[in-house]
Amino acid sequence: MFSTGLMLGALLAGLVTGALGGLASIIPEAVRLWALAPFVAVIMLFELAGRPLSLPQNRRLVPQDVIPRADFAGPLQFGFEMGTGVRTFTPTALPQLLVLVIVLAGGLGPGLLAGLGFGVGRTLMPLSRALSGDPRRWDTKLLGSTAWVGRLCATGFLLALALIWS
Repeated sequence: MFSTGLMLGALLAGLVTGALGGLASIIPEAVRLWALAPFVAVIMLFELAGRPLSLPQNRRLVPQDVIPRADFAGPLQFGFEMGTGVRTFTPTALPQLLVLVIVLAGGLGPGLLAGLGFGVGRTLMPLSRALSGDPRRWDTKLLGSTAWVGRLCATGFLLALALIWS
């Protein structure tokens, strides 16, 4: 139930982002792409070097009382707030870059796909931790490999960009 609400909330965030992309389409495509290119280049350089940028963000977590709500609203609110960045910690600038890419170059379809990808990724992480058998060891391994995880995410991001622009 929680993961379904989380994914729907993230999809809703993707829908909002995609709709904003539709509004940005009044700006000529060449202008949007040239405005986007420096942001992509700088953030990717830092990510691939294993030194991710931390952009300004709202450093508040979703309140704990949202998560255990019995109805569907809790997970939906959690997914939407995480997906839109209303309340989140991000150790990388990739989520903000994704929103910028979708607004300037994507549109509704890529926005929904990004929301789905975010929802699936956000659901799989705690699920894999819970199923690992040793959550503390899982945490230690993750913390020890954050640079490689960042590089992998940056590579996936570049592949997604290639798909959007092809």
